[in-house]
Amino acid sequence: MIIDDDVYVDTATTLYIGWISNLVMVNVCLSHKEDPDGIVSASLIKYAYPNTIVILADYSDLLERLEEAVRIEGLDHLFICDMGLSKANEERFFKVVEEASKRSRITYIDHHHLEESSKDRLRGYGVELIHSIAECTSILIYHNLLNENIPSRFALLAGLAAVIDEMGDREIAGMILKSYDKHFVEFEATLLAYAIYQNQHREEFLLTLVDRLVEDMPHAIDGVLESAKEYAQKITNNISVIENSARKDDGIVYIQALDLPASTVANMLLAMYKSTKVAIAYKQRGDKMVVSLRGSNLCKLHLGKLTNDVASELGGSGGGHEKASGAMLPKDSIDIFIERVKGFINSST
Repeated sequence: MIIDDDVYVDTATTLYIGWISNLVMVNVCLSHKEDPDGIVSASLIKYAYPNTIVILADYSDLLERLEEAVRIEGLDHLFICDMGLSKANEERFFKVVEEASKRSRITYIDHHHLEESSKDRLRGYGVELIHSIAECTSILIYHNLLNENIPSRFALLAGLAAVIDEMGDREIAGMILKSYDKHFVEFEATLLAYAIYQNQHREEFLLTLVDRLVEDMPHAIDGVLESAKEYAQKITNNISVIENSARKDDGIVYIQALDLPASTVANMLLAMYKSTKVAIAYKQRGDKMVVSLRGSNLCKLHLGKLTNDVASELGGSGGGHEKASGAMLPKDSIDIFIERVKGFINSST
């Protein structure tokens, strides 16, 4: 699970739900809002199930949004996409899912690390589990839920999500992407990612993006090019700041992010410091610290599992992919977190 960017929730989803909940039976997709994998996952579900309500969440409000979803009158089928679980939230999550499964069908689709005991519990509640760490969530949806007769553009959309999740070289994603020009793929993937990052505070924009991706490629959607340009300028403005402020220490490099999301800064650190094992960026949000980690090929541990374990011990939550993870921590525990991650990383080599 990756906890990276600032959060803002407006009333767009609530108003939409209030309007549509008068229908007899509805499908709902709860999906990750912070990157292309979650947004594309929601678009693919909407294509397969056109009348689906989409609720977007990040990891800090996952449980609240899940509870919101299961309260929708006439809920028939709930899709939970690209959300991941951490030790800190799983018991409350399981309680909500167990109750909802008694009256609704639930499909859980994800590629983050998931304990076998958690898988067993989900299956025990009758949840349809589509899980693999080998491919991103969008690819899992495309491969498992969509039929072969859909337009090829939807395979490409899933491939774009895989590129941003650093999983474009996996078996299924790789087969899809080899049919397209590499530069076109990178262009579309970057536009989509930057537009999402730039508009994390604008849920209405993200919900509209979910709808429009059912019909168009990123470059053709209103506001995407402009948003991507604005975000690219933010990155340009911060390059020298990151170069001058990053701290290197025994295989890791870390920095407190200011104007950019922690996820972007962590990616920049990893690119700037080729010999590092793990790059860590953190950003204060209220009394919490949002942390993002990125690992190079020199990192021999699964960062998602490591982050989940360490964050939980410090009273926070976290998780993610093998080479990319994130956490939400009490703000005064960030130094301890960095030291523990550094110790585990260096003891594994």
